[in-house]
Amino acid sequence: MNDKNSLVAKYLLALSKYQEQLLPISQRIVADTYFSKESFVTGAVNLGFNVISRLRDDARLMYLYTGAKTGKRGRPQEYIGRVNLKSLDMNIFSKEEIIIDSAKSITLYSAVVIAVALKRNVKIVVIDCEDDNKETPCRKGFFSTDTSMPAQDVFFTYKSRFQIEFLYRDAKGYAGLTHCQARDEKKLEFHFNTSLTAVNLAHAFCNDCARQTGKRISVASAKVLLHNAALVERIFSKCGSRPNLKINNTIFKELIMYGVRDAA
Repeated sequence: MNDKNSLVAKYLLALSKYQEQLLPISQRIVADTYFSKESFVTGAVNLGFNVISRLRDDARLMYLYTGAKTGKRGRPQEYIGRVNLKSLDMNIFSKEEIIIDSAKSITLYSAVVIAVALKRNVKIVVIDCEDDNKETPCRKGFFSTDTSMPAQDVFFTYKSRFQIEFLYRDAKGYAGLTHCQARDEKKLEFHFNTSLTAVNLAHAFCNDCARQTGKRISVASAKVLLHNAALVERIFSKCGSRPNLKINNTIFKELIMYGVRDAA
């Protein structure tokens, strides 16, 4: 690459460093729109990975020419026109409806096209996304460098990226992921594992509360509840008496039902 100190180059260097360990686990790399660049995509593909990402809104896409060769001199025809996401050619795109949950479904439009900026053929999946600032849904295009990948896999694989980001977001915000001042590699590893484990336990606690009460709570609310519970436990342990667990469990459920923050 021209700039070896760029963010893209550093990520490719990391992929190259751990290539042998990562490829047996998965050959798919999910990245946000920033990494839908020819330099990153080509580098990752050369390392043996398939990239799933979202295209920019102004991405230039072309329909593939699948007709017979004319036999004339010159370069064979590669494409037959530009893709307009607002008006898809349904003779080329295939339509598929999938169920997200009992109350929501989504329609996928998929085809193999040429991504001019990426300099390669990609499997593109187009969906209608709701936008609070617009009356009509806006269309977004997702792609995979594996042109044989099913449209559902492209959509759900990219969607899973957010769950990973939520884990690190909650670990930074509520479990002190970046607060360790140690320099030893083993101590840092222990701290990171402890922080991420705490967040996973908090998510399990939130899911358990949702099953019992029918109302989901956030990790922030779970942290407040658990912190207050530990504080109350410490107070009672110093007082030498035990609380009435039956009454406390009833109050605890009521706090969740009416909202932890409002009740506090």
